[in-house]
Amino acid sequence: LAQESRIRRSFRYRSTVGSHPTSRLSAYYVSTELVMSLLSGRHFIAAVLCGLALLPCTSKATYDVGGVEEEEDDTMSMLQRPAIATPEAAASAEAAGASRTWPILVPLQRESVPLIRNGKTVAHKTSYAGAISIGHPAQDFRVVFDTGSAHVVVPSAACSSESCLEHRSYNISASSSALAVNVDGSQVEAGELGDQVTIGYGTGKVVGEFARDEVCLGGDSEETRACVKVSMVMAVEMTTQPFKSFNFDGIFGLSLDALAVGPEFSFFNRLAGSGFGGELQFGVFMAGPDAGQEHSSEIALGGHNSKRLLSPLQWAPVAAKKMGYWQIQIKEVRIGNKTLDVCKDGSCRGVVDTGTSHFGVPGASIDEFQSALSTEGAEDEDCRFVDAPSMELVLEGITLSLGPRNYMRPLAIPAGVEVGSARGVTVESGSQVDQPAASATPSSNSDVATGGTASKASHSCAPRIMPVNLPAPLGPNLFILGEPLLSRYYTVYDWKQAQIGFGLAATKANKEALIQAGQAVDSEDEHEEEIYSFMQVTVTVSVRYKQAGVVARGRRTLTAPGLALPM
Repeated sequence: LAQESRIRRSFRYRSTVGSHPTSRLSAYYVSTELVMSLLSGRHFIAAVLCGLALLPCTSKATYDVGGVEEEEDDTMSMLQRPAIATPEAAASAEAAGASRTWPILVPLQRESVPLIRNGKTVAHKTSYAGAISIGHPAQDFRVVFDTGSAHVVVPSAACSSESCLEHRSYNISASSSALAVNVDGSQVEAGELGDQVTIGYGTGKVVGEFARDEVCLGGDSEETRACVKVSMVMAVEMTTQPFKSFNFDGIFGLSLDALAVGPEFSFFNRLAGSGFGGELQFGVFMAGPDAGQEHSSEIALGGHNSKRLLSPLQWAPVAAKKMGYWQIQIKEVRIGNKTLDVCKDGSCRGVVDTGTSHFGVPGASIDEFQSALSTEGAEDEDCRFVDAPSMELVLEGITLSLGPRNYMRPLAIPAGVEVGSARGVTVESGSQVDQPAASATPSSNSDVATGGTASKASHSCAPRIMPVNLPAPLGPNLFILGEPLLSRYYTVYDWKQAQIGFGLAATKANKEALIQAGQAVDSEDEHEEEIYSFMQVTVTVSVRYKQAGVVARGRRTLTAPGLALPM
């Protein structure tokens, strides 16, 4: 044991629960340090027997699960932690990881779905998705790799929602490596109902049950593929919007593990604990909407792809890490030569979210941004090349800049046509089902860059922005840095150091801007998207159990540390 002091030992036990002995709450960990501290005393044997559920445990803390008080040893964590059982197993995993080529590159395809108004295409909804496989034999899926949420989510074969029926579904019975589990990692026993989770995103929500299986991404060979056993969500309900209209099947969460219902549900956390041979990083390259670039995007796992950079990486530390988001502190926001008041009190942060299509702006400031960035347009004009001000985000030691080519919708919007969402991202948006979007873009009667005078143009050029209305401590001055910023900057997410790297991305638009500064670029692609955001807003777990032949439910709301949202 002394030689293994760095290894965490896992023990499983069943808790005793007041008036509901049929409830279960299991699979927690006891650190080796605790065991070592007890070695010299007679309590060591009792501690081991407690961990093996052969003796009752004392020194109990109380947890409230659906109105039922459940007692728990105060040395235990609420959720199961990943553990390496032996040095031999760790060495084997490290050897397997060393044989791979890092980073592993997963191609992403940009998908565009037309948005029709009055019989005319006025915009496009877009997403970036890549391939994964789950189980043995492999079941293939296309997923959005999302830094704003924490879970691997795919439709279940048991799902009858309209959105599920449009996509490939996961059949747990068809996988020899699969196991139905509860939120605490315990196996769902025969005749029992497994726990359920409801995940609310910035747009849409899913209801799902839990499974543990092998999830793989990368190439077809052992050297170019990464596989790890991870707990995931099998969706039994999916809202029509936004899931039905896209070809991707599910969501692949890559946030920090504090946003997950438990570390076992975080793919990168599981990969980091498996002894893999790569760096504890991943990099995201979004090629943007230029013609011929639909298949050029990628995510790099176990490091980053330096070939996708036009400038060196500059690093910004993760702010409020315990919330679980990849977020950074924003010191100032400038539009043109004007510094806005929104961040003067030092409260601004930005969540870097690969699963959000727009640039999210604090709701109280949306009108100011809309007015400053919008301008008149013409029917056949590409708004990305209009004369409009630049926008700058000042971080600690870094300034990120966006021009109209990055933040503008390519298509000019006809008078009287509304696209976008006035509601944007709110706590409630994750619970609203299939409601039509309201306007967040100007019509011909809006005040568009005219100093308060209504524009008489037949079309307007408007930015891809959306309001973010989230309460403290995450909001209210929260920005969501989605595709407009991520198609300009290559981003690297450093899991070990809790920092995000930004470098000018090697996109067609950035290369042309460097070579032909100020010259318009002829592009055949006018793809644009309607708002979607897979930033995880709410997570609610329902613990289900049987008692005397009757199905009972206990509902528990999980909250990431320091995050006062209904997580």
